Amino acid sequence: MSTDLAERRKSQALSLGLIAGALAIVAAITLGIEMRALRPDLAAGLVTPGLADTIGGAHRITITSAEASYRIENTQRGWAMRDRDDYPVLRSRLDQLTNGLEQLRYTRRMTSDPSKHERLGVGDPREGGRGILVQIEDGRGALLVNLVLGVEPGGAIYVRRPDQDQTWAARGELPPLRDIASWMELRPLDLSADRLQRVEIAPPQGRAYVLARDSADQPWRIASPALAALAPSVVASAAERITQLAPVDVRTAPAIQGAARARIRATTFDGIAVDAELIDSDGRTWLKLVARGATPEQEPAALELNDRIAAWAYALSEFEAESLAPPLSSLVPGAAN
Repeated sequence: MSTDLAERRKSQALSLGLIAGALAIVAAITLGIEMRALRPDLAAGLVTPGLADTIGGAHRITITSAEASYRIENTQRGWAMRDRDDYPVLRSRLDQLTNGLEQLRYTRRMTSDPSKHERLGVGDPREGGRGILVQIEDGRGALLVNLVLGVEPGGAIYVRRPDQDQTWAARGELPPLRDIASWMELRPLDLSADRLQRVEIAPPQGRAYVLARDSADQPWRIASPALAALAPSVVASAAERITQLAPVDVRTAPAIQGAARARIRATTFDGIAVDAELIDSDGRTWLKLVARGATPEQEPAALELNDRIAAWAYALSEFEAESLAPPLSSLVPGAAN
């Protein structure tokens, strides 16, 4: 009999627990409804529901903004920057974009007044707005994603559909969509500064000069012309600049034509020479690189470098173009041109 009593008590306790749980759920729902009533601007849910199930069929990504517009496609050799002559894009950056869009969530209803779109950065860039239009298509051209994003410097994100006026605040993490260079591995020379022995520079203005050192643990010096001693750090900065390139854009080498405004030849201790030309084209300064071996023994290493660099021309920022081939007078104030 005591066993039956214990069983009944156990059953009653279980029932009470289930009732309490149900009441808690009802309370939570009720609280949520009350909060919504008090704050009708609050929003919830994924911005692109179901994207995780369809993104595997993506074929084309188009990003349009006032700063840069570009198209990425899934080619036979993998994902590539289509309007940058199929230069390969970073898989990690693609993952960051797709994961970010999959997890992007609404947090608050904002304005539906088109006159306020620019204030939130969601003005259509095709009409001169400062928003970022993100479109992802599948192989048949169907849009999997079609959003105008406003991404503010402080991290705030706003979103709307291009054909709708309603704007929402959202929460998530997205890559720097306005920066085309961040999608590509634009570090052409995988060359350690310790390998450099000699750098010959023919700048846009003034005479050519040569920077050199006897070994990697010796300071750089101006080997030609003969000048007064200069701080080794200043010479080292000019000599090693070619190993620290961070281009901002890329095209195939034949697409960039013109006379070289400056030339650099960097020679390593093991006999590899890298010739560089700076060429002005379309309002930008472009860099072309070719490696050569001093002897037949060095040719395989030079060919390995050329497989990476020779087919492309790299756009440099104005600062980088100037610092790559500075005039001698900028290193030695008062030096004659």
